[in-house]
Amino acid sequence: MSIDLIKSIKEAEEQAEQIKKKSLEDSRQIIFDAREKAKKIIEEAEESADKEAKEIIEKVKNSANKEIEKLKEEVLQECNTIKNNSRKNLDKAVDIIIGRIVNSDGNS
Repeated sequence: MSIDLIKSIKEAEEQAEQIKKKSLEDSRQIIFDAREKAKKIIEEAEESADKEAKEIIEKVKNSANKEIEKLKEEVLQECNTIKNNSRKNLDKAVDIIIGRIVNSDGNS
């Protein structure tokens, strides 16, 4: 073998080794970048989910508060109806009692 052929083989082996190292570095960088991108996507998804959950909770709270106010109004109206009926019944009871007192005396 000639020296030139040996040099050529050695250079080819060195180039192959450099290509192998470069490929290994590139693949490591690709994996690192993919992991970073995946981490960022997960963080964004979590933030989006948190935001959406807060919005849903807020909507449910607002809906519940509206329902509570509606029920309060209905209960207040029922209470007023009961009070009014009680007053009418109280007036009737007073009239009955007064009527019995007057009628039991005979002349009052």
